Amino acid sequence: MVSLNDVRPVLYVARLFGCGLYVVREDDIVLMRYARVYLVVFALLYTSFCVTNFCMLHWMDEVLGAKLLTLTVVRTALSYMCVVGDIMMTVSRNCKIRAALSHLRIFDRATRYKERKSTRTVRFIYWVVPFVNLLFWSMVGYITFCVEPKDSVFNGVTYAIVNACLSMQLITFASLSFLLYDRFQHLCVLMLMPEDGKIMVVDRSSRQLHLQEVWWLHSCLADATEMLNSAYAVQLLLWIACMSFNLLSRIYTIGAVSLSLLIAREFLLVSSCVANLLIITVFCHMTACEANRVSKVAFSPSSTIIAKRTFIQDCYAEAVAYFQIRQVHFFAYSGIIRIDLPLLLSIIAGITTYVVILRSANIA
Repeated sequence: MVSLNDVRPVLYVARLFGCGLYVVREDDIVLMRYARVYLVVFALLYTSFCVTNFCMLHWMDEVLGAKLLTLTVVRTALSYMCVVGDIMMTVSRNCKIRAALSHLRIFDRATRYKERKSTRTVRFIYWVVPFVNLLFWSMVGYITFCVEPKDSVFNGVTYAIVNACLSMQLITFASLSFLLYDRFQHLCVLMLMPEDGKIMVVDRSSRQLHLQEVWWLHSCLADATEMLNSAYAVQLLLWIACMSFNLLSRIYTIGAVSLSLLIAREFLLVSSCVANLLIITVFCHMTACEANRVSKVAFSPSSTIIAKRTFIQDCYAEAVAYFQIRQVHFFAYSGIIRIDLPLLLSIIAGITTYVVILRSANIA
């Protein structure tokens, strides 16, 4: 079982960077007191970082060259847009996140989901991942402090804070997505017969589910998924654009610099971009696949739903049509991009193409 209380450590650490302005109360997320004040303060802080960074880049034209300067300006702008955009959007769309959680509460009560015990492994991961993230970006910030010829303290601090904030925003989204994934998985488990073929097993609902109930439970979770997707639609588009461009520019930078410590930093940044893209695509893909697996399980020979034919034939036909039409997927803003594992392959192919083009231009 994964409950909202397990996500608390992620929100506590995210709050340090202004992107987790929530308080967990039972099975609900509410905004902190004075959350809008914190929103303005952090938005102004990151905006001032952005303006100062651009002012510094203005004086580095001769050091970086035209191509590296352009890449640096664009990736810096995208990073700050992601950070400030997520802070503003998650506060303004908190009502959608709460609506999604209310659907999860309905599912939990109907399936007695809370009677399952939360595993220690899940709690351990939720505690460890934020601190590993802080440690990683502290190391990157220190390396930046060592390699930057000018304004090393400011560059080191902003590298650490901005990138750690961006990673925590992604981890928060992944944590909320995992709540959905685990419940879709639980619904599939409820419908499957045990391996010995017996219907009644330990740690299962006291009665079998009817097809209409499965239909309704799936609809609750699918609605919650759509609401969470809607709350994060803009951020997903910005994150994908930012991580893809950062990955492209960092790979190009590795071949354009000679300082070993700077190359080490760029390799760390490349690994973080890859990890962030994996977080986005894998969690969206996993949740969508598990949601769409419900229909396959419901109508499979090993399903307890098929074993107990107590529903009307008309309802059966309608349910089949529902599961056929109601396919769950994650999309970026206005359905521009469908987020799944094939998207990751497309990004890798695009980055490879553009790196080759930039290298060829240099040789020419």
